Amino acid sequence: MTRPGFTLIEVLIALAIGSLVLGLAASTSVATRRVQTVLDERATATARATAVPQLLAWAIGRTGRGHDGCAATVGDHGSIWSGTAVDPGDAAPTTVEVLAGVDGGGRPALYHRTLPWARQPWLEDVTSFTVLEGRDADGAWRAWTADGATRWSAVRAELSWTDGEVRTYEVALPHRPCAVAP
Repeated sequence: MTRPGFTLIEVLIALAIGSLVLGLAASTSVATRRVQTVLDERATATARATAVPQLLAWAIGRTGRGHDGCAATVGDHGSIWSGTAVDPGDAAPTTVEVLAGVDGGGRPALYHRTLPWARQPWLEDVTSFTVLEGRDADGAWRAWTADGATRWSAVRAELSWTDGEVRTYEVALPHRPCAVAP
């Protein structure tokens, strides 16, 4: 009479097959994570190269449109862009601000704010925003000075990201708003 159960050889074979299956699953998981990291990095690079300039052009570019006076200011050390925007269909001009800051949890972000409403995180992981210079009527790039107002055809803004990347973006201002330094 034989007793029910498994022999030592059967147990060892089952353990070998189980180890092989677990090893294959682990290597697949590691490979998937590597591919996902590469795809995330490519998506981030693409967004920074294409979407960010479009967002900045929308926010900065709308300031001064439809406004006769000097509609934009650049904050201390270029750290903020503030401007008056008159959008089609609006009854009154609004003030638009673009600045870098941290949220309540301490996470850095680029903010877009239409006064008097609260600022809204716009782009995550932005540690600094600096408006570097503007292109004047002669086509020359000039740093911001407090010596008077100039009609700018473009501005250059620099964004720093939490991963250490620093990018400079050129934003065209076809309506040539007047901007001054503080």
